[in-house]
Amino acid sequence: MHVSAQDESVLLNELDKELKISPTYIQEKERRIENIKLRFSEKNLSTLQVYTINKAIFEEFRTLQIDSAINYVEENAKLAKLLGLDYVNECRLLLSNLYTISGRYIESNELLDLMYHSNLAEWLKSGYYEAKKKLYSAYTAQHPSNPVYQKWSEEYRDSLLGTLDTSSNQYKTVLAEKLRLQGKTSIAKHILLSVIKNVKVNTHEYAIITSAIGNLYKDEANLDKQKHYFCLSAIADIKNAIRENTSLQSLAIALFETKDIDRSYRYSKQSMEDAIYCNAPLRTLEISRLYPIIDSAYQEKSEIQWRQLFTYLILISMLSVGLFFAVFYIIRQMNRIAKSKMELHHANSLLKELNETLQIANSEVQTVNEKLAESNRIKEEYIGNFLDLCSSYIIKLEDYRKNLHKKATNGKTDELLKLLKSSSIAEQELKQLYKNFDKVFVHLYPDFVDEFNKLLLKEEQFVLKPGEVLNTELRIFALIRLGIQDSSRIANFLRYSASTVYNYRTKVRNKAGVPRETFESMVMTIGNIV
Repeated sequence: MHVSAQDESVLLNELDKELKISPTYIQEKERRIENIKLRFSEKNLSTLQVYTINKAIFEEFRTLQIDSAINYVEENAKLAKLLGLDYVNECRLLLSNLYTISGRYIESNELLDLMYHSNLAEWLKSGYYEAKKKLYSAYTAQHPSNPVYQKWSEEYRDSLLGTLDTSSNQYKTVLAEKLRLQGKTSIAKHILLSVIKNVKVNTHEYAIITSAIGNLYKDEANLDKQKHYFCLSAIADIKNAIRENTSLQSLAIALFETKDIDRSYRYSKQSMEDAIYCNAPLRTLEISRLYPIIDSAYQEKSEIQWRQLFTYLILISMLSVGLFFAVFYIIRQMNRIAKSKMELHHANSLLKELNETLQIANSEVQTVNEKLAESNRIKEEYIGNFLDLCSSYIIKLEDYRKNLHKKATNGKTDELLKLLKSSSIAEQELKQLYKNFDKVFVHLYPDFVDEFNKLLLKEEQFVLKPGEVLNTELRIFALIRLGIQDSSRIANFLRYSASTVYNYRTKVRNKAGVPRETFESMVMTIGNIV
């Protein structure tokens, strides 16, 4: 099985999470103990019932707190004298295991010797051999240079295997332990990996077997897999509130070897606290040998980190000072920019006002230019028409003179006098003058009649006769539009009296649909270019 870095990280994160909530598992176990103790309040309990209750409490304390577990077994040892030899030997066996864990090896061995010399029941023999094996294994850990204890431990392991069911997980686990010590790691690993498949996850048995698998990978120096299995074992121990454990300590060592100093320190510290709480001297001794090394590495790393932090702090302080001056400079620049923006805004406002004034002036100049252009156009039109009329009248006068001269030379005095007395020629010429005036004016101001009518009330508007270009009233205001404001001048042109012209003007103003006082000024605007 390959263990990826991601799987390892997930598993270690889960372990960290379980360590944080480990007090809740211990509290749950303590509540179970208190619930068991409540059974003492039942009436008329027999000696066997009290023994059974004490044993149930012992089972809870066995991996939690050794001293408390010993107290309840010692209480049962007193009761066992009343129940029989098998119960006495059971208490000796339980106390022996507890004494071995707490480092009381001599007392443990004495109790086991008492069991050996008594009539030992079959169901206690496997426990006896296992207790002896654990005792001499503990001796071996304390005295690694003495091969005798290791030899005795192996002999009792063989005796234990002879009493166990070969199909049981316990037999396979003990056999794997034997094979491991014989250097047959691959076979031992194969056995335990097949066993673990049928063991419920996160049970005490699961924690024991995964720890054993981790030790096999430790022999192979496979750090990734030993971390994996020690981590699984540690999680199971935490969930079962087991503080007498080895997996967390073994995991701390593996992590230390892979330079994960922070976790190694935390796990070894927790393992030390568990061993002290549980009062397991052997576990305390084992971790105390390693803890100073891990602690030293952790302190060294912490010191390096602190120096780095101090260096970073100095750098940050320097950067902060630089940032302060930079911010100060930026603020000054921003204030200058803001001031410049205000001045620019003010200048833009003035420029805008000047542009508006210039636009107005340009508009006025354009209007004047347009008026001048219109005036020039009118002048040009009138000059042209005036020259045509003058030329026409010169020709007519010359023809009229020739006609008079002809009649005078031919002696037609009567016809000559008749012509001189007649005014028909003047009247005809006057009509032709008005006709030419109307034609030229309407050519210059083609919308004059329509625009003029718009200034009048609807019912007072002028309707021209067929063939009529302008009537008398319109002709008067046509002259006004051309700038001839004086009624006497208008009268001379139209051969009317000044009073008649004035009356016409007043009459038309009274028909106006606009204010009378502004009527003629509005007439002056007809035909202007907008």
